[in-house]
Formats: sequence, structure tokens, C-alpha cells
Amino acid sequence: METTGKSLVEHWNWAAKKGLMNNNSAAALRAACTQVLGVLDDWQSIDVTTIDTDDVVKRFKHLRAKDFKPKSLDTYEKRFKNALASYLDYVGDPGGWKPASHNRAAKVQRNGGGEREADASGAPPRTAVLRPGLVDYPFPLRDGQTARLMLPRDLKLVEVKRLSAFMATLAVDSPAE
Repeated sequence: METTGKSLVEHWNWAAKKGLMNNNSAAALRAACTQVLGVLDDWQSIDVTTIDTDDVVKRFKHLRAKDFKPKSLDTYEKRFKNALASYLDYVGDPGGWKPASHNRAAKVQRNGGGEREADASGAPPRTAVLRPGLVDYPFPLRDGQTARLMLPRDLKLVEVKRLSAFMATLAVDSPAE
């Protein structure tokens, strides 16, 4: 299955056409992908599995800051990252893929009587499918970011050491000296 920028954008047309998601939601994700990837040369043929999403978003924000308000830039970033993650989930398991549920945040009453959205973590909504014998462990990393570990109930110390060694290879900063 192709993982080009063009196939990412076309995926959202397909999802709406098949009735897997609301047309407006699919259009918003498609637009975010087109806008953010549009800062890359030949974005339609780029393999989206190889891009550094944070770098692409940073470039998008710098290049398009004059065209959009900061809140809109943040919305594009969030939608693009959600769309890409969901598309990669689809590529990994087309038969079992379902678009993430995007429930709106609950409205709460302010002192002035107006409404505002309830404070949410900002993390993309994800639906985890637990397999028997696994436990979902949410782990707060830093402000607004939570990692989710799905681990066996009977995790062994040797497995923890292996997992820890693996996690150390993922760090992008150098170890403290």
C-alpha cells in the first residue's frame, strides 16, 4: 500500500465516501494534510512514513504565519498529526481500521454565563483495543503528552530491562554527562 502524501490526502476522500466518517471531519483532515505537506517540495510523492512531522509542522508554521492566526496554525498542526497517525494505523491494519472518534469537549459554564470548552489534555482521541492479558498503562511524559503502554499482566523483570534499554535508544537528546 502506498504511503505517499497524495495517498494520505486521498484516504480522507475515501473514508468520507465509504461513510466511515462525517464529510466535514474528513474534509478538515484532508485540508490540514494538504496545507501542512504543501510546504514540502513534491509533497504528493513524498513517503509520509519517513517525514519528521515536528519539523514539517515547524516549517509550515514559519512559512504560513502571515496567512493564519496562531490558533488556526495550532489547529492545522493537531489535525495533521491526528490524520497522519490515523492513516498509518489504516496502512498497518486496513481491515481493522476505524477512524478515531472526535467527540467535542464538554461545554462548561463560566462565571459570566458564557460557555467554553472543557479543558482537555490536547492529546488526539485514540481508541485502544486491549487484548486479553494486557493492561493499558497511561504514563504522563510532559505537559499535555501522555504515553500509553500496553503490557502483559505478568511482566517479567528481564522484559522490563529489555524495554528500558529499547526506550533509551528512542531518546533524541544526549544522555546527561
